[in-house]
Amino acid sequence: MFNSVRFRITLWYAAALAVTLTLFSLLVYHSLAKSLDENMDQLLAFRAEGVADALETYLETERIEAGKYTAAAAKGGVFYKIAPELVKLHADDPRQASVGLRIMDASGRELENSGRGDAPELPERTLKEARRGNAAYDTIKLDDASGGEDLTFRSYATPAAGSGGTAYIVQAYRSTYHTQFALRNLRLMMAALVPLIVLLTGAFGMFFARVALRPVADMARTMRQITAENLGLRLTPPPTKDEIRELADLFNAMLGRLEDSFLSERRFIQDVSHELKTPLTILKGELEVALKKARSAGEYAAVLQSNLEETEKMSRIVGDLLTLARFDNREMRLARESVALRALLDGLAAALAPAAEARGITVSVSGNSTAVQGDPEQLARLFRNLLDNAVKYGAEKGRVKAEVFSDDGRPAVRVTDDGAGIDSADLPHIFKRFYRADSSRSSSGFGLGLAIAKSIADAHGASIAVKSRPRRGTTFTVTFHKSA
Repeated sequence: MFNSVRFRITLWYAAALAVTLTLFSLLVYHSLAKSLDENMDQLLAFRAEGVADALETYLETERIEAGKYTAAAAKGGVFYKIAPELVKLHADDPRQASVGLRIMDASGRELENSGRGDAPELPERTLKEARRGNAAYDTIKLDDASGGEDLTFRSYATPAAGSGGTAYIVQAYRSTYHTQFALRNLRLMMAALVPLIVLLTGAFGMFFARVALRPVADMARTMRQITAENLGLRLTPPPTKDEIRELADLFNAMLGRLEDSFLSERRFIQDVSHELKTPLTILKGELEVALKKARSAGEYAAVLQSNLEETEKMSRIVGDLLTLARFDNREMRLARESVALRALLDGLAAALAPAAEARGITVSVSGNSTAVQGDPEQLARLFRNLLDNAVKYGAEKGRVKAEVFSDDGRPAVRVTDDGAGIDSADLPHIFKRFYRADSSRSSSGFGLGLAIAKSIADAHGASIAVKSRPRRGTTFTVTFHKSA
């Protein structure tokens, strides 16, 4: 189970989901914490600035009425009447969260406080900033006298300026308990939900992965049943048009190629057995007849001559098979030199002249003196096989033509005869080993010549094509991709 693709997919998916949810949770947490802090700072500044503005208005009124601002304004008079009302008004706004407010003189002495005596004291540096006319934020911790958790406050202090400078310092403060409580609950919720979501998603992922990979399991069961004896068995592709369907189609196509290869090899072995069995049977029969009684020297010589012919036939079959095997295994080392196609064809035509004359066939060569890079011996074998076939299967007293020409700038050779032609059903198979069309069954060939010709052409990077019509002749065309 732990080594299955389904488990690995689920594991990777769960890990990716865990990382994604963790990052998302951290982002949400930090965004919320920042938003809560900013909201609290804005609230504190709004409350403190409201009181400070009211005090500055009061001081300006006192200055106008008295002609100047005196210290008495901070110690009595109207201030003690309006200060509690200002603090109460801005501290108990029902539309806003509860905020503590303090009014202090420039020295930091408390004049009015909306709280219950638990207001955090301003640090000395904040008092100095306020005296210079600057507002400041602070986070202040107070020890809990009862031994419980320390209290943390967020504070904002701003000056209320008079004609002589800073007259009052207004402090707005609020405990961070509710904010920290909300963030702590959020952390606990995320710590519990993220693993739970990952586990539940992993369980669902395992189930869906099993459903999605069920066709793979079905294909695996079918694959276990496929052997060399039943290569015709095929996978059943799923109805979906996905990668699994593509994999099933590709595997079926591969099975088709393997089946063709096995059948081809089986036919090849049968054909080799058949081709070698005939001369071996002849050899055995002639030897048995010769040994039944004493023979004259002439009779023994005739038997030996016949045996030699059959031996040479088997030798040619084995030699051709070895050549094909070397091409198949890419063990054939080809020479690379310039080969003049016209001169090569002229020499081959002269060598085949006696066989052609015996059937009254005229062999002609035409074309330019194009040269290609290749192995002269193997190219000679390629065109010898084509010309030999043309002479064997051409019409008696007919013509065989070999032409060197250019096909879109590529050197090419065309060999044409006017014989019986090849049936269209046989054309796709003529380059297979030991394959012989019905019209040529009585010939002395083994069905290896064209297979060797194609292997030589492939080794030289050339292509070989055939066109034929019954009773209208056959044309073989070899096209090279490069010239010399």
